[in-house]
Parts: sequence; structure tokens; C-alpha cells
Amino acid sequence: MKPIIDERLMWFAYYEDRPIGFYIMLPELNKIFKHVNGKLNFLGVIKFLYHRWRGTCKTMFGLVFGVIPDFQNKGVEAGLIHAFSQISFKKGFPYKDLEMNWIGDFNPKMNKVMEITGAKIHKTHVTYRKIFDPSIPFERAPVIE
Repeated sequence: MKPIIDERLMWFAYYEDRPIGFYIMLPELNKIFKHVNGKLNFLGVIKFLYHRWRGTCKTMFGLVFGVIPDFQNKGVEAGLIHAFSQISFKKGFPYKDLEMNWIGDFNPKMNKVMEITGAKIHKTHVTYRKIFDPSIPFERAPVIE
């Protein structure tokens, strides 16, 4: 991960020296890999490192976001997003877009965060389930409280 991590995209929240939340993003590597044609041979690695160094990738990928249960619904989520927005909207910040994937409809807290921040839905993931044993009742994923 070391060649792809950008420290500006890793945020941690603390309360009295205790970690209570985090927001980890990565550059969207597919925007770089398209230049190497799927070949990470010597030339492909050189191309990858060149585009990484040049900042060709302008998209961030939201990998994971979480707050420990004791501090949920206390503004930590908003605080992390606000702190990140303070640097991400400054002139010279290399990334212009943020993709947040896999925020399920069963996660109303994260959907609310996306609504408050003015995020727009560009794609919707659909998960299909094949029930191999119809005698077992289907149960939808529970809503995260």
C-alpha cells in the first residue's frame, strides 16, 4: 500500500488521546492503471509510478469510514468530513472527485451523511441473491441503528 497511500486522504478522530473514528481514502487506482494496459511488468511499473508522481489521478475512493459506538451520533462523523473539507477545497489540492461505494440502503446514518454533504448518486450497486435451499426463509439485512 505504501506506493499508493496519500497521507492527505487518511483522517483519524481522537478524544483524550483515544482513537474514536477514522476516514480512509485512496487515490482511484483504476484511473492510473488504464495507462499501463493491465501489464505491471517493468515498463508498466514505470508508467504507474510516473502517473502517480504526475498526479494524473484526480479521483479519491472512499475505502472505509467508521466511528466507535460510544461516539456515534455525537458529531464525530460530521467533524471528520468538515476537517477533510477544509483542505480538500483549497487551491492546489490534487483531487477533484470522491467516490463513496457500498453505502447500503440499510445504513441510514451514512446515507444521511451523504445527503447533508450534498453528494450525488452516480451509480447504484445491486446485489442479487440466489437461494439454493428454498425451505430456508429469506431475511433482508437488518437496518444499522
